Amino acid sequence: MAAAGYEVWSVDCSLVEPPASAPWLAGQVRAEFSAVHEWWDRCAGADVVIHLASSTVPATASADPVLDVQVNLVGNLRLLQALRDKRTSAGGRPSLLFVSSGGAVYGRPQSVPLAENHPTMPMGAYGVTKLAVEHHLRIEEATHGLAYRVLRLSNPYGEWQRPQGVQGVIAVFAHRALHGLPVDVWGDGSVVRDFVYASDVGRAFVAAARHEGESRVFNVGGGQGYSVNHIIGTLEQLLGHSVERRVLAARPFDPPINVLDIQRAQAELHWRPTVAFEDGVARTLDWLRTLP
Repeated sequence: MAAAGYEVWSVDCSLVEPPASAPWLAGQVRAEFSAVHEWWDRCAGADVVIHLASSTVPATASADPVLDVQVNLVGNLRLLQALRDKRTSAGGRPSLLFVSSGGAVYGRPQSVPLAENHPTMPMGAYGVTKLAVEHHLRIEEATHGLAYRVLRLSNPYGEWQRPQGVQGVIAVFAHRALHGLPVDVWGDGSVVRDFVYASDVGRAFVAAARHEGESRVFNVGGGQGYSVNHIIGTLEQLLGHSVERRVLAARPFDPPINVLDIQRAQAELHWRPTVAFEDGVARTLDWLRTLP
């Protein structure tokens, strides 16, 4: 985004430490995403709000769906209410890019790859909340003129993804493999997912921010699926040693396969992923080696 000429600010419950680790940021504000009054003026207004904030991942949302709704769904409604009153430096309302889930909103695939018109039948609370936000955005545009786009993102990975978190299988696996630690495999490792490199995600954000067509929802993914076993095998090949697996019971909210159809993004956003999977994993390993 910064390379495309945007001044990029981060609003989050926590700050990036050290700040130099995210050199594209113009500044950071520590605040809840829904508390617009706490961050709007400090960011000097905004032309585009890219909304990635969430307090849950699929496992935690299913464990406490009431909290997921209270924080994320109600929080999004508060965000929309606050943005109605805001104006950009150009005199218009800010546009909103909502980063939804390219896996959780669809549920168990009826066909693969999954296009944007695939039935949406979430298998867990996380997907239900993401889908509910998408519908509220549609209503907000119809009733209050909000300019928005929804990006149904697959599984992003790459530099600056925290390897100690509970989300981001490539970062977590790569970090543990580098340090000789076992990786947790839920089931037999045959679950297939779609992965997209972080720089390609950023390019998709730029394209969506500039989009003026009629479509509102876009899949953003790598367009190809890789199993957990393939990820581990790629790491073993790049590292030159085996990776220990800790096998756990399969989780009911994990669809067996999820690969996104990205033809709409290619045709209307003129976007496509450019970083091959193996190259992206190698770059991720190189960055992780720089961490203490």
